[in-house]
Amino acid sequence: MIHTITSTLPKIHGGRTKSLLYRIKFLEEKLNQKSVIHTTNYDPNYISVYEDFKEKGIINNSLIINNIYEWLSGDKILEKYSKPNVFTKKYKETEYKIPDFEEKIDRNIVRYYKNNEYVLYRQYYEDTKIIKFEDFMSPFSKKKLERREYTENGVLHRITNYSHTNYVKIYEEYYNKKGEIYLKKHFSDIDKNKLLYIVLYNDNRRCKFFGNEKDMFTYYFNHILEDNSIVFNDARLLDRPLIECNKRLKRVLVFHSTHLVESGIRGSYKFALDNKEKIDKYVVLTDYQKRDIQENFDIEDTKITVVPHFVEEINDNQSVNKIDQFCYVGRISKEKQIDQIIKAFSKYINKGNESKLLLYGKDENGEMNTLLKLVKELNLGKYVEFKGYTNNPKEVFKESIASILTSKFEGFGLTIMESLNNGCPVISYDIKYGSNELIQDYKNGILVEKNNIDELANAMQRARNKPLKDVKLSKKFSEEAAINNYKNLLSELKY
Repeated sequence: MIHTITSTLPKIHGGRTKSLLYRIKFLEEKLNQKSVIHTTNYDPNYISVYEDFKEKGIINNSLIINNIYEWLSGDKILEKYSKPNVFTKKYKETEYKIPDFEEKIDRNIVRYYKNNEYVLYRQYYEDTKIIKFEDFMSPFSKKKLERREYTENGVLHRITNYSHTNYVKIYEEYYNKKGEIYLKKHFSDIDKNKLLYIVLYNDNRRCKFFGNEKDMFTYYFNHILEDNSIVFNDARLLDRPLIECNKRLKRVLVFHSTHLVESGIRGSYKFALDNKEKIDKYVVLTDYQKRDIQENFDIEDTKITVVPHFVEEINDNQSVNKIDQFCYVGRISKEKQIDQIIKAFSKYINKGNESKLLLYGKDENGEMNTLLKLVKELNLGKYVEFKGYTNNPKEVFKESIASILTSKFEGFGLTIMESLNNGCPVISYDIKYGSNELIQDYKNGILVEKNNIDELANAMQRARNKPLKDVKLSKKFSEEAAINNYKNLLSELKY
């Protein structure tokens, strides 16, 4: 049994989660290696996420997924969502109306007033009248003093209380589905969201204290990981808890991103690399990153292995007519530098072209608003479209002239691999890491000097006027290569 630890498994996820789930399914199907995943974030509706993954074929039915909060509660919080029916609807759902209260309804959000005072805010789950959370408001400040959160089945699972003076969070209480408290987090009433300590309860009595969440994670690992287990860690947040776990383990740290920033080594990666004596294997995605790590840290070849991302080769000979469009597929975030794509595209349009630019991805930290303003300033409204998250990027790639990547950095550039595998050339900045190992210049894509917007615009022009033919992904990133890579890795770990 192989253990994988990760901070979270969101239903809508990015490259790190996608690749770890793909790896786990691959190891089971190709190498008969069973797995269990351990997550450390809090999500009382996690079973709906698991079910969604199974329905989409992302994971197999045999995969075991454990969560620290479920374990701390004595396996008494997670439950499968049961859709209200004629017998349970009245019990599960709450009418919007409350006697003697006036309500103002905005879709699934309701604000309640009594004697013209704002006293209660409720948000309901979409398509049901089950409360997702409710905030009890101060009659003086109109700010929340307490929040109560409910599962999709309408069960109270967490209560958060806020200071009456500065309205910062002061504690969170976690409840199992029997209504028993099993965990409480205490926060500073001066420094916003600063965790002071955590209390674990058993039979409503305090039984254990933790100074921080990482101590709690270590406590969990000490209890659920067996000696001599192989443990893959995909989240830098969990490096310290895994290293401090007192079990004899085969610790494997998987690096999904670059360990470098402009100021030097990223702090989270530095801790992992400074503790090489506790690590059995570092897994990186590119030879380039391996060389960079070994230049800064005295890590021998036997401890660091290159296992690139991989895909099943598409043998689809059916030709697809390209549309006069470029695309970007990824997160809408600042480090992706999508503003540079838009600026280069503006220069490309000003040369007399009439192509479209389609931008796919989930907005992060309000970056979309900044980009929309830029599109308006450059008069690109009829050329640039924000399409949101897509579950089917392969169709986008197949129809596009080229995909574009302008990130400050990447761990590998998973979107590059997917684009090439679907016959779509990639125009990418030559960055660390991945682009120059995946892209063969002017064969399956075009490499552009980092942050050179003029050269990026010229590459768009070149890709449109002289289309690259027979775009393919190197066999280095095939399933066959991955089978050999993982066979060798597991053989070394079990030795």
